[in-house]
Amino acid sequence: MAAADDKAGDVVALPLLTHRGVRSTRAQEIVHAVDGSPLASLSLSPDLLTSQSILAQKDAAPLPAHERAKCLAEAAQRFLDDVIGGLSFKEHCAYVNRVSGHNVPVTEQLSRAVAAGIAEAPDRADRARPNGSLRSWREAVEGPGSGVWTRRGETLAAVLSGNAPTIQNGWLQALALGYRVAVRPSRREPFTAYRVIAALRAAGFRDTDAVYLPTTHAGVPALLGRADLALVYGGDDVKSRYGSSPTVKVGGPGRTKTLVGSGYSGASSLGGIAESVSALSGAACVNTTAVLVEGDHARFAADLAGVLRERAGERQTTAQHLGPRVTEQAAEALIGHLRRSASRAHAVIPLDEVAVPHPDGGVVLGPAVFTVDDPHDGLLATELPFPCVWVAPWTKADGVAPLRNSLVVNAMTDDADLIDALLHEPSITNVHVDAPTVHSDGNLPHEGYLGDFLMRNKAVVGSRTGAPSH
Repeated sequence: MAAADDKAGDVVALPLLTHRGVRSTRAQEIVHAVDGSPLASLSLSPDLLTSQSILAQKDAAPLPAHERAKCLAEAAQRFLDDVIGGLSFKEHCAYVNRVSGHNVPVTEQLSRAVAAGIAEAPDRADRARPNGSLRSWREAVEGPGSGVWTRRGETLAAVLSGNAPTIQNGWLQALALGYRVAVRPSRREPFTAYRVIAALRAAGFRDTDAVYLPTTHAGVPALLGRADLALVYGGDDVKSRYGSSPTVKVGGPGRTKTLVGSGYSGASSLGGIAESVSALSGAACVNTTAVLVEGDHARFAADLAGVLRERAGERQTTAQHLGPRVTEQAAEALIGHLRRSASRAHAVIPLDEVAVPHPDGGVVLGPAVFTVDDPHDGLLATELPFPCVWVAPWTKADGVAPLRNSLVVNAMTDDADLIDALLHEPSITNVHVDAPTVHSDGNLPHEGYLGDFLMRNKAVVGSRTGAPSH
């Protein structure tokens, strides 16, 4: 890559990182900033090269586990400290900031979290291993036998979205477990995946361990068709296409909700809910997009809108903007969608206040707050990539039904039976108890532990264990 200044003004080259090293292709795509300026020239992988890379990965044995852990620890430091492809970490964050739409502090926060995800990948992956399983067959045959945690395959394809830099953290766990990984980065934000894989190679991983293969949407089938397993991120369309496949794990959508019990509707609860709506630019799958209130939901929505407006304040035209910065075309499309919903919902914050032009180009979105009168209204499933929340009434008679199909539900209630019901509802992935939905810890399962998908248990018994049991 070419060197860059703090304003990320240069157009950089993002070549492929293949099983045979760095390669540029004739097929190129320009990556644009939110303000429309060109930032990078991205090489695109042809199907043949994609297939060759994954076949080479299948033929390559993984590095030993202790070497993988050592290389990951070094790669995390290199991600932060090295000049990679001509960019320092600060310069890298400037590029990511200009394409992602996150504000400057969030961009750096999430990018540093990627470094933590690299270093901690072995420990995070191992949290999914059952207590009754060992990591190695050698340990099992030395004792009475045991379950041994083994890979379900050898190669993994990761088809990434551009929501946040931390989308890398999933496939990094697969790498820690010995998978050879083919990464198809987001074409909107291809910088983080490039920096991660370049740092991994500089730290001692081989070219076959992780490859960087940008493609158009038409190139995804070749990637998925060759790899043993795949991680794919997206919305309902992606879930309907791949969700039934046993070899594909789909990340998203979120449809995260907060339930406010009658004893929690006061001012002390508003701050945490506002954080759940607006943190991470309001663009993450863990952001609250629907709030169900036991009590006066209209009053609660007005109070929540006041807190969100205060938090946004005059920040929206600075580098500290609360919502994401998007292109004018994207803003028009999203506001148009909201206007079409206005016949069934009440806009607590006028729509003409939701989109604010930014002096550096583009439009900052949010916050937006709406009320509906029915907890079963389909608008509560609306998930938009900025701080936008729908508030509805709820009673105990409604039960868990309005909360189904949620990645996270924050239950602000003392009703233990309700919490039990939420935990045992199959379509609710995670339950928080009076904790913001955006609370995150790399050691917590997100959509289950990733190891549940990547690994399986096999019994290993040695000859010294004695007679067979019947």
